[in-house]
Amino acid sequence: MIKKYDVIIIGGGATGAGVAVESITRKYKTILFEEYDFGSGTSSKSTKLVHGGLRYLANLDFHLIYEGLTERHYFIKNAPHLAHEQSYLVPFYTWREKLAYLIAINSYQFLSGCKKIGKIRLLSKQEIINQVPNIKQKNLIGGAIYYDGQFDDTRMLISLIKTFEQKGGHAYNYHKVVDIIKDNNRAIGVKVFNKLTNQEQIYHAKVIINATGAFSDAILNLDNPQIKHNNIIATQGTHLVFEHQLFPSQHAVVIPKTPDGRIIFILPWQGVSLVGTTDIKLDKPVIEPTATNDEVNFILETLNQYTNKIITHKDIKSIFTGIRPLVKTANAKNNAKISRKHKILYSDSGIITILGGKWTIYRKMGEDAINFAIKHNLLLPSRSVTKNTMLVDATHDKLDYPLSVYGTESIKIITIQTEINNFDLIHPALPYYIAEVIYQVRYEKAITIEDVLARRTRALYLNAQAAIESSRLVAEIMAKELKMNQQWIDNQVNSFYQYAKHYTLCSLSQ
Repeated sequence: MIKKYDVIIIGGGATGAGVAVESITRKYKTILFEEYDFGSGTSSKSTKLVHGGLRYLANLDFHLIYEGLTERHYFIKNAPHLAHEQSYLVPFYTWREKLAYLIAINSYQFLSGCKKIGKIRLLSKQEIINQVPNIKQKNLIGGAIYYDGQFDDTRMLISLIKTFEQKGGHAYNYHKVVDIIKDNNRAIGVKVFNKLTNQEQIYHAKVIINATGAFSDAILNLDNPQIKHNNIIATQGTHLVFEHQLFPSQHAVVIPKTPDGRIIFILPWQGVSLVGTTDIKLDKPVIEPTATNDEVNFILETLNQYTNKIITHKDIKSIFTGIRPLVKTANAKNNAKISRKHKILYSDSGIITILGGKWTIYRKMGEDAINFAIKHNLLLPSRSVTKNTMLVDATHDKLDYPLSVYGTESIKIITIQTEINNFDLIHPALPYYIAEVIYQVRYEKAITIEDVLARRTRALYLNAQAAIESSRLVAEIMAKELKMNQQWIDNQVNSFYQYAKHYTLCSLSQ
């Protein structure tokens, strides 16, 4: 039996989830398919910034910055349990550097208009040292603080999926679109392979939206094999994670200049310090990229130019690498200078593809995609309401981490803890409760221990070794909930061990 919808969305990352919430809040019957787990690719491996993009000023890309700063406002407003204002500190080591960055951050603040957050402050050398004790002091002349946003990417994604489903949508992870169904060369549906049951199902819709990010060309090739689509430039960005005490500061620290023209951030995030990112061009996108020795060394060398204590490979708690799907443009030689603008394509068969962009503007990308469908008379007109749509678990109540990321849903975890009379953590070096795992299986579509340790919690990102050590306990908890046997547990642990290598030094490629 063919199931019929108004909108089919292919891709369960930030873009797909943004389109899904946009579509369902406009009352279109909508379904979303993700080949892997939600956010398995780019969307779980971001730098965790909600921002306009300070470095885009160098490209004079004012519209892109304005768009990002505008969307930053709605992002933080609609997900206060997952996104927050964050202070960013820029140290100055020369007067020329001071002048350049004061102009930059004041311009950045100006572009945010009435949606600005925080107030720019100048700091003396001693104030910088007091607030960032491990910063290199030689030649330091002072600094400045400006404000931007920060968030938890895959927790945000799960919240978007929950919002979509609670408003009537259907979202499925581990469902791969294997064919485009056509009538007179017009795309009218998709054939979907359920990787959990090994069954296929056909779905029809008025609108099919390709929101697969770095893998967008693969769906377009499926739509029209006669054309070799080449719309995406894939680059990878690597981040290193350290204990927060190595760079103890409440501020995110901006390393303002690197040899390739990028900005590197030292970010306080969930009790650790996250440092990144690089920008390396790839021949083709992969779902799980690995860092190179050169990338790790580059970050360490750059970091150590700004610290008074040498940080080494031994200090790394985790490494994660994500793919950026950049829209291909002519004469784009420097990856760092390729625009993060998004773009919408319309294939001959009627498939809508949304390319590029970044996490901060997920809502705007969703709005633009649905507006595009309306403009082409594929959907009846309706108005967007997502600027004022709070996520379903959003709360302004201040909860302790890790329960804070669940917002109003945290009460369910507390209830589970009481029911099982267990308030233990899954590992002494990780902040996550056993009850969270049970909740994630029951309410968040967690199917593998990778889903739990990499995305529902951020264990693998905070401490890869501790995540590996906790994997068997997590598998046993999940097996009880899913009614799986010992062989499933063993297979899951072995599979996770191989996957987790991507987050450790032993994964490094040359």
